[in-house]
Amino acid sequence: MLKVIDVFNYLDSIIPFSTQEEWDNSGFLVGDSDGAVTKILVCLDVTSSVIDEAKKLGCELIVSHHPVIFGELDSITDNCLAYKCARKGISVISSHTCYDFADGGVSDILAETLGLTNIRKSASGLYTLGETDCKTVFELAEKAKTIFNTDISYSLPDKPIKTVSVCGGAGTGFLGEAANESDVFFTGEGKHHAFINAAENGLALICAGHFETEVIAVKPLAERLKNKFTDTEVFVANETSPIKHI
Repeated sequence: MLKVIDVFNYLDSIIPFSTQEEWDNSGFLVGDSDGAVTKILVCLDVTSSVIDEAKKLGCELIVSHHPVIFGELDSITDNCLAYKCARKGISVISSHTCYDFADGGVSDILAETLGLTNIRKSASGLYTLGETDCKTVFELAEKAKTIFNTDISYSLPDKPIKTVSVCGGAGTGFLGEAANESDVFFTGEGKHHAFINAAENGLALICAGHFETEVIAVKPLAERLKNKFTDTEVFVANETSPIKHI
């Protein structure tokens, strides 16, 4: 019978946990490595509603993108998501920045979703590059609004573009490198100063939402698990962005 450790080892073979950023907390985070797995729920975020969905479906394992344990954890009590998983007998494996960087990972999927061509890794391997048929930043921003159906933030609207740097989630830490490789940086979210710093370096910045630029990679990961573990049921969590717009 399939065990949690088998799923972990498979994920490690296609999305090596050793490639995660130093500050990240990807890996096997909750549960029993020898626990039997007959059903898996794949999600972006481990929330109370996702845990309830996993329990209702009879899933023994959640595979998430964002780590269920992240940052300082001073206690494990009834309001702790990791505790809720453990109490319900649900193990959790989280694959965060290692899935962002992986071949066929979050950033590659985002580039494909944007319709980019000549998709390839950046020099550092930390984000993805591609060419767009959009002529300006504004055209690409409009295209992104149609694709993701959400609010789009952007700068330098009239700047001519061809090469796009892509990073799902919050990727503005790579702006310095991206300015040397591309005309525009496409990511999920960016602070005020990131837009200023990018523009000062001649780089346009487009942000389409942290949730929106990463949730698109949940289903492809579920499909890979389905294809590997054919006797195991794999579900995609029913998730919506926690951020609402008016």
